[in-house]
Amino acid sequence: MLAAAALAAIFALGGAASAATIVLDGSKDIRLTLNDVSNVVLSFSIDASAASYTNSGGYIKWSTREDGRQDADGPWGTCLECGYSGGDWAMSYDPYSSSNTLSSDLKLDFGKTLESVYVWIRPTYGTGTVSYDDGSQGAPDIAAVPLPAGGLLLISALGAAALLRQRQRARKAG
Repeated sequence: MLAAAALAAIFALGGAASAATIVLDGSKDIRLTLNDVSNVVLSFSIDASAASYTNSGGYIKWSTREDGRQDADGPWGTCLECGYSGGDWAMSYDPYSSSNTLSSDLKLDFGKTLESVYVWIRPTYGTGTVSYDDGSQGAPDIAAVPLPAGGLLLISALGAAALLRQRQRARKAG
């Protein structure tokens, strides 16, 4: 009964789209791992309430390979600059002049649903935030239990239940 409730909860959570907001500080690359997606929409912004001039900019690379390379590349090692181009962003805030504090949405369309996509967000200057909604069929941050381990756990639980039932029958008979 408890196992059935746990499985129902897992499948109920699997239908939610994944969304997040991440702070970009211009010195750290961010890597998103997205699962079962056909596209992702990235929205960049900077804090317009800042008291002085500020800006933010950078670019996006993506790959279906964890090493960052394009699909046709050989096994030449990790190269985060070798993936597919996803576009760039540039924003500025000037309290004394016109400003661009929100970027237009940057949409990465992969053309089909992909099992895993790795998206590198490369801020090159300034600070800001990026928000994304990938429309996936599950949250990308939850690690899956490998099938052999899950099967072993299920068989162990069923065996323990059968053993307990056998002991109860033996006590009633004896």
